[in-house]
Amino acid sequence: MIETLSLQPLPAAAEAMRAPVRAFLDDALADMPPELRARSWLGFDAEFSRKLGSRGWIGMALPPEYGGGGRDYFARFVLVEELLARGAPVSAHWIAERQSAPLILRYGTEAQKRFYVPAVCRGECFFAIGMSEPQVGSDLASVRARATRTASGWLLNGQKIWTTNADHCHYMIALVRTSGAPEDRQKGLSQLIFDLKTPGITIRPIEDLSGDRHFCEVFFDNVELPDDALIGDEGSGWQQVTAELAYERSGPERLYSSIVLFDTWLAHLREHGADDASAALAWAWRRGWPPAAAR
Repeated sequence: MIETLSLQPLPAAAEAMRAPVRAFLDDALADMPPELRARSWLGFDAEFSRKLGSRGWIGMALPPEYGGGGRDYFARFVLVEELLARGAPVSAHWIAERQSAPLILRYGTEAQKRFYVPAVCRGECFFAIGMSEPQVGSDLASVRARATRTASGWLLNGQKIWTTNADHCHYMIALVRTSGAPEDRQKGLSQLIFDLKTPGITIRPIEDLSGDRHFCEVFFDNVELPDDALIGDEGSGWQQVTAELAYERSGPERLYSSIVLFDTWLAHLREHGADDASAALAWAWRRGWPPAAAR
């Protein structure tokens, strides 16, 4: 027997977020054209992120003792849903709040938690992800960037690529090899956290076919890092980075990233009465797109 899935409403306290967020976005995005809002969670606007932070809308589900809002993830989901459905430019703080701060809270030292996380929640601290490398592709365990122990900390050499907004971010959390060889796969990997303005770091934006430049390649040439750049335990990087990827892939951004395009298309159909396209729109609607809360 096949049971029908019953969708339950979100808690009232979470739903209460919608009205103030929509009012804020009505004002904040009033002059932003659809072609910019369609960038969705890839739209970078540091000032917009600071405005969200000042309202307590970054890190809502993080602990209050580290600057978070102490709310549940239902409230955060409603906030994120509204931001993405309107195409708000959230890219500046997105990675920092979605995965960097939770990773630091889970594996970092108390000093790391107190230094980084409150700044993330204020919308003043942006993070880049140091995972992918040339010739690595999806085989993350074969990374070659290496950090070697020194008397005062670490000496980092290597390269990362497809690093979103690295040229605009303050810090990076990078997966690097601290022992062994690439052939050792998951063994010998660790995560380091560091300022992207550290001497020896070169960042080069990558222009894609559309003319966009949100990806970067990042080079490390004898970068000297302090001992406390290490997050968690040395050699535990694989366990930590897979936990980080769980944070990254569990959000609604991929589902909602086309909402503005969908809305713009719908407005076009209403204006021009394109019957064939209207039929395609009805087909999508019957199959649950866009998500009901964004309609």
